[in-house]
Amino acid sequence: MRKRKTCRIALCLAVAMFAGMGLEAKAQSNFNSYSYDEWGESVAAPASYQPVMSRNGREIGAGPLNTPQDFFMDGDGHLYVADTGNNRILVLDSELALLDTIETVRMGGEEILLSDIEGIYVTKDHVLYASQTSAGRVLIIEDGEVTGTIEKPESNLIGEDFVFAPTKIGLDVYGRAYVLSKGCYSGLMQFDLDGSFMGYFGANKVEVTAQVAFNYMWKSILSDEQRAAMTSILPIEYSNIDCSEDGFVYTSTVGTQLPKSQIKKLNPLGNNIYFALGNEEFNFGDQEFTYNKGKANHPSFIDVKADKDGFLFAVDLTSGRIFERDQEANLVAVFGGTGSQLGTFTTPVAVEVWGDRVYVLDRLKNNITVFEPTEYGALVEEAIITYNEGLYEESSALWKQVLARNANSKLAYNGIGKAYTQGEEYTDALEYLRYSGDKYSYSRAFGKNRLVVVRKYGPYAFAVLVCLIAAVSVRARMRRKKR
Repeated sequence: MRKRKTCRIALCLAVAMFAGMGLEAKAQSNFNSYSYDEWGESVAAPASYQPVMSRNGREIGAGPLNTPQDFFMDGDGHLYVADTGNNRILVLDSELALLDTIETVRMGGEEILLSDIEGIYVTKDHVLYASQTSAGRVLIIEDGEVTGTIEKPESNLIGEDFVFAPTKIGLDVYGRAYVLSKGCYSGLMQFDLDGSFMGYFGANKVEVTAQVAFNYMWKSILSDEQRAAMTSILPIEYSNIDCSEDGFVYTSTVGTQLPKSQIKKLNPLGNNIYFALGNEEFNFGDQEFTYNKGKANHPSFIDVKADKDGFLFAVDLTSGRIFERDQEANLVAVFGGTGSQLGTFTTPVAVEVWGDRVYVLDRLKNNITVFEPTEYGALVEEAIITYNEGLYEESSALWKQVLARNANSKLAYNGIGKAYTQGEEYTDALEYLRYSGDKYSYSRAFGKNRLVVVRKYGPYAFAVLVCLIAAVSVRARMRRKKR
């Protein structure tokens, strides 16, 4: 009997071991998943997104793609791809099946070729905006007919030598157009509903580097002629824009070394909302830099997209990774990377979101990769959404499930601590917020906890103090009487 029992146990262990090996192989990814602890050091984390498919032009059924520059997902789940090198726009469904190919449109009674399209946007009414960069115009297309254009405006704000070369375009909830033009360092060009130029919007600032400081000091001692001969220092251009349904304009920037300039959330005044949250300056990409010949490889964001739940997906051209953050810029997930395997990229140029899927366009691979959230990733997003809806107890329970799967999740500690704060359980909140690294939330919970302690024990402390003062006074009087 003992031998049989031993054999059964061994058999069960072997089955469990092989089953575990199978699960591990299935969950294995072509890229590393990680997060950051309270000290800003990277720690391993479960995968939040996994690639489910990748399609090139032949697999789509449209022939080889040629350096596509942009794509856009409309409200019906149709993906418009600017196949720039082939002078066409492809229309795909959410499964990347070909629906239509647009190569020419009618303009003024003539057929014109959709050449050099670098940016596209589609409205809810299926009006297509296509940036024809080399021609210096944005085409407004309805049912294959060009119904209008956006061209170089006449304004005192624009010099005569300025070349209007639109690349990316977006429309806000009010129908105003925001155009990104090559060589424009004053910000986005804003156009009204009738196409009239409204001015510049949300310009980047000049990066204060050692070279900039040196040039500024040097210019202060030069003559006017010498200063005019020096090279001008200009802000870095935006790389892409996304006009979200929440009324804000999100921008990405390539080549900046300033964390606050990488990803911006601009309000109608053109101010970056992220730095009105009371948070300290953050790095939207990796907090730990890699180095090449002693020079840090700073993140360089090529595109940004906000989904319906407020999650931001930003593509880092340097690392090939996609960084997902919430509306407070907390890191939610990191996925992707550079390489030739499924889920990795060579030159990612655009990101889109439809439902719970994330689509990434690669310019050199000439393909589109689709990601879906894992069970862990979906749980994290659900916890954030539940908290934002004001369901604090439910969100706390979800965050504890996240913490059970990932003990290194700084976001989970922060979520539980904030939920306890909203439930006025400040002692428990402080226990979790201590490990979250969120100094602002910890200070807020600490202040409220101190106020509760004062209100609860203050009257007793005051009564004890009065009694002590009275006792000291009576004792002093008794001593005086004895004397």
